Amino acid sequence: MKMLLTLELALAGFLIGSNAWFFFLQSPALISAMGRDKFVPIQMRLTKLLFRSQSVAAVLLFILAWLISDTLATLGAGLAALAAVIAHFYVIPRALRAGGKGRAETMAEVGDKSVAKFASEGSGPSAAFWHRTVVVFVVLILGGSIVNLYSVLP
Repeated sequence: MKMLLTLELALAGFLIGSNAWFFFLQSPALISAMGRDKFVPIQMRLTKLLFRSQSVAAVLLFILAWLISDTLATLGAGLAALAAVIAHFYVIPRALRAGGKGRAETMAEVGDKSVAKFASEGSGPSAAFWHRTVVVFVVLILGGSIVNLYSVLP
């Protein structure tokens, strides 16, 4: 039982830590250093990888919470799993397509290193809706994982 609880804690920690690293540390640092035009193609490839791994981790977290934890932990894990799976299969593919179009719109802005502008609209104005939708799903994954972690910790 302790091994399953440890695995549950590790999965929740992975979901929180990978999102914190990817969106709040790595992305601002890379866009500031590289500029939007060089950053976006790398970010698009990394986003696919991130959400593939997060959807697997979140579903495993939900299964473990359902088997060994209380209702609140299971609800948090369920929220994280649902958000991660919807993001992986529905939101991210559309956001990446829109990002490709938005990138073409902003190619003239070579050297744009505005983190705030990227956080708001992604690769360009036509990608803004899907970029903001990704942010909502990231917040849902984080929120569910934090609720799970809070409920499971003694």
